[in-house]
This record gives sequence, structure tokens and C-alpha cells, in this order.
Amino acid sequence: MKRIIFDKSSFLLTLIFIVATALIFFLMGLTYKHLEKLSENSSKFTHTYEVSLRLQKLYSDLKDIETERRNFILVRDAESEKIIKERFIEIDALQKEIYSMVSENPEQIENMDLLNDMVDYKQRIISQTFSEYRGSLAEPDNMKLYLLAGKNVMSSIQEKVDEMMQIEKQLLEKRKNDYLFSQKSTPFYLYIISIFSLGLLGFAYYKINSDVKHHKQVNRELKISLNSSNLAEQVGNYGIWLMNKTKKEFVFSDNEYRLLGYEPQSVVPHFDFFSKHAHPEDLKMVNEKTNELLEGKSPTFVFRAIRKDGELRHFQTTAKTVEMVSGEKVVLGITNDVTHDIENQLKLESVNWSLTEQNKNLSITNETYTEAEKIGIFGTWQWFIHEDRFNFSDNLFRIFGFEPNEVEPELKSFFTTIHPDDLKLVQEKVAKMYKKEFVAPFYYRIFKNDTQELRYVSITSKIIHDQEVGDYFLVITEDITEEMKSQHDILEKNRILEATNKELQAFNYVASHDLQEPLRKIETFISRLHEKDFENLSDSGKQYVERMQNSARRMRTLINDLLQFSRTTKTEQVFEKINLNDILTNVKESLSQQIHEKSAKIYTEKLPTLKVIPFQIHQLFENLISNSLKYSKEAVSPEIHITVKKINSENESRLPNNLAKAFYQFDFKDNGIGFEQDYAEKIFLLFNRLHGKTEYAGTGIGLAICKKIVENHQGYIFAEAEANEGANFTIFLPIIV
Repeated sequence: MKRIIFDKSSFLLTLIFIVATALIFFLMGLTYKHLEKLSENSSKFTHTYEVSLRLQKLYSDLKDIETERRNFILVRDAESEKIIKERFIEIDALQKEIYSMVSENPEQIENMDLLNDMVDYKQRIISQTFSEYRGSLAEPDNMKLYLLAGKNVMSSIQEKVDEMMQIEKQLLEKRKNDYLFSQKSTPFYLYIISIFSLGLLGFAYYKINSDVKHHKQVNRELKISLNSSNLAEQVGNYGIWLMNKTKKEFVFSDNEYRLLGYEPQSVVPHFDFFSKHAHPEDLKMVNEKTNELLEGKSPTFVFRAIRKDGELRHFQTTAKTVEMVSGEKVVLGITNDVTHDIENQLKLESVNWSLTEQNKNLSITNETYTEAEKIGIFGTWQWFIHEDRFNFSDNLFRIFGFEPNEVEPELKSFFTTIHPDDLKLVQEKVAKMYKKEFVAPFYYRIFKNDTQELRYVSITSKIIHDQEVGDYFLVITEDITEEMKSQHDILEKNRILEATNKELQAFNYVASHDLQEPLRKIETFISRLHEKDFENLSDSGKQYVERMQNSARRMRTLINDLLQFSRTTKTEQVFEKINLNDILTNVKESLSQQIHEKSAKIYTEKLPTLKVIPFQIHQLFENLISNSLKYSKEAVSPEIHITVKKINSENESRLPNNLAKAFYQFDFKDNGIGFEQDYAEKIFLLFNRLHGKTEYAGTGIGLAICKKIVENHQGYIFAEAEANEGANFTIFLPIIV
């Protein structure tokens, strides 16, 4: 069961979000209700106004009808009857519309019923007027009576319309007040929502900003710790790894890869990664210890490992099962390269067995960071310049011959141990560091405080820029005395080697220059002898002259080949990107006469464009093709097939396993006399010949030159052949040099 992680900050932000969302929805609901009510009041306000307008229109139309009726009575205008009928149609529609509009008001319904009765009565009076206008209307008394009847009805209608309009006016005033109230209160609610939202947003921003600052502080401290840890791993020659017991997955630090001979993060580590590199004699023990780790135990063991490059090293592994914050259990391990300690122990075994046992036990317990510093003979320290404050590791004191914290943690405490000749150098470097300038790695000499022994120490520093705590230097101090001694030995050996090279160069100069001068004279004298006195010589004398000519030619060829071989060794290697098809074309042209004489056929695939040393590749192609032409069968036309393909070194057994490169594979295959496969490696040796010099011309240097050219391009060359079945020369050139 996984542990539930309670994050107070995340919980508070989540709670704020839920409450804020609920309140915002509540206020939005209230606002919606007010907006709906505002719309309703606006509609009622308009409705009341429309009722009043239609009542006025109704009364106005009735007054117009009354006017037309009087005109009809007085002047007998027949057109008035038509107008009145049209107006009554409009009034009837208007009555129905008003009745529908006041249908929700009982008082107005009652008034409307009375008004409709009055209108009906008014309509009957008008109808009676039209039916009787020819008779009694002509009498003055009757005319007066009809005029007065219409007047009384209109007065009643006006009173009823005024009464209804007064009611609508009261409704209009009430609805106007409701509308104004809704209109004023709605912005208030919107304002409340806005203020509340801004308040929540501000509070959330404050909380998030506080969390971000806290995480920045944590990340800064973590970065300092990680930088120190990475440098400490490299100097202390140890690595850290994690193993997920459930998923059987590994996570390696960068230096863990380096211990096993890999580039950091170049491969995915798996469960059997250590077993893959374990020495066969230690494999069983490594598997047993791995099973103990899976069972929850914490073994510490030493085993032999074979790095990717084949080097044998001794590793000490210490591991422990720990529980992560998430509740997941993982195995945390430290791998120390203790090869130097193991070798020292093996040397001491012949002197004192008990002492060896003690050293062995001591090496097994070296599992912490402090022990790693002791093994690596290095110490770490930080200089916080703006505070002029230092943090020194315990082993830094030991390197200078002090006990931990024996002196004040200040740079001047260590100045007393510095060699007088190096004191000025150190002071200059410290002054540059104080100015926050970059200081390249350097070394100086010290006399250890406790033994006064002369030692060499190196300083590697890196300035860390941090806006919150200021700039500080992260520094590694390493005892490099043994390395300096080894370096002095190497310099002495290089001096001896340089002297030897000068002697070889002198010999090469003699071979390439001084030997040519007497050879030219010999060739000149033989040429004159052949031109002037050859016919006067005896048959045996002529044979001697011809042999001297052949020997001189072979000597000339030998010197030229030696110069060519020397050129491939010493010349400046300038690589150019060039199309190899162009080089092959030039080679065919330079060998055109030999190709024509032999009736040779050369079949070639399209060659790639590659970054090479052009004149050397030309020499390589020319030597291989001329070799096939030279060693062709009698009475058989030579056929040379040149093919090319792209391969990976991992898929080619003839290439070393640790290359991990892409190559172009070139094959030069012919149908010549071939050779025994036992000589496949010897033919590339200098001056090595498989045939007598009378059978085939040559010096035995051509294929040696080919091998040297291929090596200059970081490539490989191989030969396969069978007697009388032809030969195949395979060349591997890397795609990227």
C-alpha cells in the first residue's frame, strides 16, 4: 500500500480553488436572476406604456367616428359611412389587442368589459343614425336629439379610458421603480464578483509566489550539492546507482558509466549490467550478492570487473535498501574503483599476511563520501566571496598535513605549507578568484605540515553565479604527487624517443638524398658504357652491364618506395571532403598504359564522397589496382571488381568490438594468381615479398604503404586469397574521421 503524501500548500490551493469556484457560481446565479428580473421589468414597463398608447388610440378613433357621424347628420356625406365602417374594423382589432394585453389584471379586465359595452352601444347608435338619416333626422328636434346621444356615450367612454389609463399609469410608476432598482443593483453584484475574484487571484498569486521562492531556494541548494557530488565522484573515482527492486530497473550517475568505460547516459543500464562486466571467476559471487539485495539485505563486496575497453578493474560495491518519499523501496548503491588499493594489498601480502587482512577490511568499509576523498587523495571546499567564508572538507586538512579543523578555516592557514617558489603564483590565483575571474586549473608544491614531505597539489575551480546568495567558487584540491612523478618519467622517455627519432630521420635523409647521388653517377656511367663501348664488350661483359642496369633500376625503385612510405608516415594529414569516383578516374588514367597492355577490365560501383587525404587515397587505389595487374595470370585478361557498402562495426567480426562506428567497406577483388591465406598478414610488412624478384618486379613496400595510408585514416585493411583463384583486399574507412 502506497503512502499518502500530504502537501499542505497544494491542499490549501486546492481548497481555495473549490471554495472560490462555488462562491463565483453562486454569485453568478444571483447576478443572472437580477439580469433576468431586469429584463422582465423592462418588458413590463414597455407593456404598460403600450397599453396606455392603445387606449389613447381607441379613444382617438372613437372621437374620429363621432366627428364623421356629426358630419353625416349635418351634410349627409355618404363617404362618412364608409370611413366609419373602416374605423370600427380597426377599433374591433384594437379592443381585442387591449383585452389580450390586460388579461393578467382582473381590474382592467372588468373595466375593459364595460368599455367594450360602451363601444358596442356607440356602434348601435351610429348604425341607427345611418338607417334613419332620410326621415326624422331632417327635423331639427331629432337632429339635436341624435347629436346629444352621441355626446353622452363619448363622455362615458372618455371617463372609462381615463380610469384605465390612470390604473396603467400607477402600474407604470411601480414597474418603473422596480426597473430602476434592478438596473442599479445589477452592477453592484457584478462589482462584488469582480472584487471577490481579484481577491482570490491575489491570494493565489501570493501563495504560488511564496512556493516558487521556496523551490528556488531548494533548487539552489540542490544545485550546489549536485555540482559538489559530480566533481567528488570524478575525483574520488566512484559512482552512485539506484535499483528499482520491483521493476528491476537501474539509474546510473554519470561517473558510474565512466567507471565501466562508457560515455555518460550512452546506454540503458539493465538488471544484468554488472553481471555482464563481472570477471568470470567473480560472476557467481556477484549474482549471489545481487539476490541478497533483492531480499532486502545490505551487502558490501569487492569484485573484479572488465571495462568496455577490456581493462580489468577492482570495484567495491556498498548498497542499502531505502524508502523514498513516495513510499517506494529502492536500492541505493555506491561503486568505488579500489584497483589501486587492491594492488597495494596484493604487494603487501608477501610481507605481512595480517597487515593485508587489515587493509582488505579497511577497503571494504570505504563507502562514504569522506572515505572517497581519502581514496582519491582530494579535498573539496567552497569560497563564498561576498562573505569571505570557507567550507573545507576533512580530507582537505589531511592533504596539507593537518588534522580536521586543527587550524582556522581560512586560506591563510594553509599558506605556511606552500613552497616559497610557488607562493607568489598561489597569491596571484587567489587574487583573481577574489575578483570573480576565471582561473584555469593549476598546480603548486607544498611541504606537509606534519611530515614536511614535498607534495604536488592541483587546484580545479568553477565559479557559480547565484543571484540570491551571491557568487562563490567550488574548488577541488587533489594530491597529484604520483602523477607528477609519472609525468617526469614520461618526459624522460619522450626525450629518449625524440633522440631516437632524430637518428631515424637522419637515416631517412641519407636513404632519400645521400644514396641517390652515387646512384645517379652509377646510372650515368652505365648509360655511357652502354652507348659507347657496349658492342666492344664480350658476351659475358654485356651480361654484366645489363645486370648492373637492372640492379640500379631496382635500387632507384627501392629508394622511391622508401620515400613514398616515409611520406605517408610524416606528411601533414590534411583531410578534404572529396568524391572518390574522381580519384579512381585519375588512377585509371595514370595506369592506362598497363591496363591497355594487359587488356584489363575494371568494374566499379558508384563510390561515396568522403573526408580523406586526397593524394594518399590516390596512392592507395593505384597500388591496389597495379598490384592486381602485376600478379595477373598469363593469357588471362585481368578483371578487377571494386564494390562498396555501408556497415556498422558491431556487425563486422573483423573489426574491434569497442569501436561503435559506421564504416564504408571497399573490396578490390581480382582473378589473378592469388596467394596462400597463411601470408595474408605478412604481405603488409615492409620489404616482404612472396615471389622472387626475377618473377615479378617490386620492392615489397607497396602493400606496406597501403596499410599505412589506411591507418592514417583510422581504418583497417585485410587480405583474403587462394592460390590461383585471385585475391580480395578489403578496406574499412570510417565515415567520420
